[in-house]
Amino acid sequence: MEIFNKYILKNLGVNIFSIFTPLFVIASVVFLIRASSITSVIEITTWEMFKLYLFIFPDLLFYTVPLSFFIGAVTTFNKLSHDSEMVVFFALGVSPWKFIKILLPLSLILSIFLVFITLVMVPHTKQMYKDFTRWKQREAVFNIRATEFGQEFGDWSVFIESIKEENNKKSYKNIALFYQKETEEKFIIAEKANIVNNHGLIQLSLKNGSLFSYKQEKISQVYFGEMKISDITAITSQPYLNTIDYLKNSLDDKKRREKLISAILLSFFPIATILLIPSIGIQNSRHGKNITNLFIGIAVILYYIISFSIVKEIDLLSLIFPIIWIFITMFIYYQKVYKIY
Repeated sequence: MEIFNKYILKNLGVNIFSIFTPLFVIASVVFLIRASSITSVIEITTWEMFKLYLFIFPDLLFYTVPLSFFIGAVTTFNKLSHDSEMVVFFALGVSPWKFIKILLPLSLILSIFLVFITLVMVPHTKQMYKDFTRWKQREAVFNIRATEFGQEFGDWSVFIESIKEENNKKSYKNIALFYQKETEEKFIIAEKANIVNNHGLIQLSLKNGSLFSYKQEKISQVYFGEMKISDITAITSQPYLNTIDYLKNSLDDKKRREKLISAILLSFFPIATILLIPSIGIQNSRHGKNITNLFIGIAVILYYIISFSIVKEIDLLSLIFPIIWIFITMFIYYQKVYKIY
């Protein structure tokens, strides 16, 4: 029986990987096309493009892994059927339930992994993606040139002697900043400065300088090794949230709640369709045409369409849909596989 399990797992691995590879490549190409629209507005380096790809990577896995598992598993059983290997298995007394026992741990692990992506990884990657794009857009606006007067950083007037590129980042040399209000004036000089992105907040990090302050007819001077000045105009109303706070906010907002529930329903796709895999894949090669691809398409489209549409009608109650789907597939499995084999 151990040889049987290894043989089935080997075939599953080959077919699932052969489906996953093109699907993932296509999804990645779609991302690159989408990213090209961003580069028309902001300028990003190769490393920054790779960071964007990492931010979207969990989404790519979320949509390609369950489809690859379902299509690859069905294709595996279909191939075994049409190569007459399935007939040999049944003749040797192998029960259809043996295939379910092999698929069960795989589908369960995949569903848990997809739930983890939905509830843990996506809340962080989406916020990092938005922070990064806001940062780059703000950086595009904050384009200080050397030896030019009248430039500003928030409420500060800025003058820079020279700009140097270091590791694809701009470093400002000999920088001076001036801040003025009715009752206070501040003047800063520093040897070096660079731009810092603190969760979407633009900061000017100054190194080795002095701060001169004039207030109420008093002048004070402070030496510093490092000082950070924030551009309050770049502060957004959406602070970076931890996972729990992000999910709470998602549940409070109707559209975000619908997306979250739909994602959870899609996460249960591997475990919900486990009985459908042998029902579609196991066939009698002597009768009828091979319409496996049609059944695969119908199953995937039905599950995904229902998952997206049912949320709008019954909201949180739609989480019972995977259970209902399992009972429906149990009936199909009983009629198509259990009664025959």
